[in-house]
Amino acid sequence: MMKGKLHEQQNEETTLDNLMEGFQLIGFDWRYLYVNDAVVKHSKYKKEELLGYTMMEKYPGIEKTPLFDILKICMKERIPEFFENEFTYPDGSKGWFELRIQPVPEGLFILSIDISERKKSEEKKAEYIHGLEKMLFMTSHKVRQPITQIIGMSKLLEHEFNSHDDLKQITRYMKDSLHSLDLFTKELTAFLNDLQDRVNDE
Repeated sequence: MMKGKLHEQQNEETTLDNLMEGFQLIGFDWRYLYVNDAVVKHSKYKKEELLGYTMMEKYPGIEKTPLFDILKICMKERIPEFFENEFTYPDGSKGWFELRIQPVPEGLFILSIDISERKKSEEKKAEYIHGLEKMLFMTSHKVRQPITQIIGMSKLLEHEFNSHDDLKQITRYMKDSLHSLDLFTKELTAFLNDLQDRVNDE
């Protein structure tokens, strides 16, 4: 009977080890009791470098983070929690994870899903939208004046009493306005190309 339960437990752990999602069991003393292969990959440690060690030993300063505040509440109040967290590794690199925390008799059971790529896509989208909003602001301010000038000059051309000098001056103003529009068109093209390059490079 005991052998059957042990075999069943080993099968369950093997199944968890092969999942893409991270599964970790944290004891009441904040030691890693179990981590699957996905957690090992996310943590940038080897499995033997995690098991038996506390979270504070592997990630110095984690006890001062909002993440740990939530973990303490879950551990003390025995309540589940779900949230997204940006995690900073000891080497300075960062990753985004979706965390589901569930109190269990041993301490806390944490399901973690790496959503770093999704967050990068969201950040790119937000940056691109911000760039487009900036483009619209530029357009409304830099196009309005030369367009208004051209409209004004075109109305002056409708008057029959315009002298030759008046026509030359109106033509010069219109050329200046068109030149401004041409410069802005080049500026806008360069801005959009730069925006596209920055979004694609990240």
